[in-house]
Amino acid sequence: MQPLAEKALLEVEKGELTIIPERFEKIYNHWLTNIKDWCISRQLWWGHRIPVWYIVGKDCEEEYIVARSAEEALMKARDKYGKDVEVYQDPDVLDTWFSSALWPFSTLGWPDELAEDFKRFYPTTMLETGHDILFFWVARMVMMGIEFTGTVPFSYVYLHGLIRDSQGRKMSKTLGNVIDPLDTIKEFGTDALRFTLALGTSGQDLNLSTERLTANKAFTNKLWNAGKFVLQVLRNRDNVSSWQNIEACKPTPERIQRHTIL
Repeated sequence: MQPLAEKALLEVEKGELTIIPERFEKIYNHWLTNIKDWCISRQLWWGHRIPVWYIVGKDCEEEYIVARSAEEALMKARDKYGKDVEVYQDPDVLDTWFSSALWPFSTLGWPDELAEDFKRFYPTTMLETGHDILFFWVARMVMMGIEFTGTVPFSYVYLHGLIRDSQGRKMSKTLGNVIDPLDTIKEFGTDALRFTLALGTSGQDLNLSTERLTANKAFTNKLWNAGKFVLQVLRNRDNVSSWQNIEACKPTPERIQRHTIL
C-alpha cells in the first residue's frame, strides 16, 4: 500500500487534489503517511467474489488462476495442467471498500478507456461526501484512480459533517436514535429543518435535537410572517422600484428544481 499512498500524498502536495475544508488535509496526510497493508478479503455470504480460482490437489499458495469467470479460469487451467484438471473459486468476497474504490472509473466502461462515458466523465471535478470516510473511501479512490488510470478521479473533495443525535452520538439502528427527516418535516416543517441544517459550518458535525428544531421553527415562522407582511404592503403601493425585482424572483420550474435540490 505504501507506493500507492505516496502517489496519493503527492497529488495533494502538487495541488492536483484539493480537500475542503482544508483542516481535513492533515487527517488525509496522517492516514496515508502511516498506512498499513490492507486485507481485502472478507468471510461474508454476500459481496463481490474474489476472482481467483485454485487447482484441486495443488497448493493454494503456489497455484492459482485469476480470471473473469469460471469458464475462463477452467480454460486457463486446462491449457496449463491438462483437460482433466478441476478448479474451485476462493470462497471469500472483497472488502466493500475495495470495489467502492474502483467506482469512479469502473462504472464508466473501464478498462476500455476509449468508452464514451469514460472519456466524457472521467476524471470529474468534485466529490462530495462525509468526513468520516475520508480514508476508507476517498483516499482509496484516489490511490486506485492513480494506479489504474494515471490520474486522480476528481480535483476537489468537499466534506460535510455528520448529523448526530442530541448527545452527539452517530445515529444507528442499534442505538435506536435515528431521526427520520420525513417525521421531522411533519412536526416542525421543511423550513425549520433546512435552517437548522444550514446553521452548521462546513465539515462540522451537528447535534440535532427537538429543542433546536422548535426554536428554529419559531424563528422561520417570524421570517415568513415578516416577508408576507412586506409583500402585502408592496402590492398596495405604486412606484416601488424594487417590486419588479421581487416579481422576477417568482418560482419557475428551474428555480423550483434548484430549490428542491438545495
